[in-house]
Amino acid sequence: MERFEAYEKLVISIEEASEADIEVLIDIEKSLPQTNTYSAMYTEDEWKQELAENKIYLIKDREVPIGSVAYVERSLEHIYISGIVVRPEYQGKGIATNAIKGVLEKYRNATRFDLATHPDNPALKLYESLGFKVEERKENYFGDGEPRLILALTNTHGPSAVSSFE
Repeated sequence: MERFEAYEKLVISIEEASEADIEVLIDIEKSLPQTNTYSAMYTEDEWKQELAENKIYLIKDREVPIGSVAYVERSLEHIYISGIVVRPEYQGKGIATNAIKGVLEKYRNATRFDLATHPDNPALKLYESLGFKVEERKENYFGDGEPRLILALTNTHGPSAVSSFE
């Protein structure tokens, strides 16, 4: 007898997060394994500051929060992706890839996207697959004693050259 696993199709949506979502955001953070590659945020005050400084979107599967994506508009031409988190049981299904692609598409006229990540973060391969390149390494970048790589994706073909990101 042949064995197989059936996977239910995901129904993904995003919605802008607010202070009312802080408990959900903390719960998502707590679902991740604690490692030196990710500095999770576990307090209401951290999230209030994050919400004040970033655009944060909850990623949902059939209304169930499964992750978040956050970014900062440093200018119309420069977007800093400050966070992407997906619950472990949903990882490897293209959710983070599509969330980042959504930010790239939304700001297709931007000429620079960047982010910071730990050198040992498995998501480094994801970022590189989307065209991000390592620009530099910074020690103790977030004050946690850990190094971070600064990755950038630049659109050298000018505004509206979305294809240069693909």
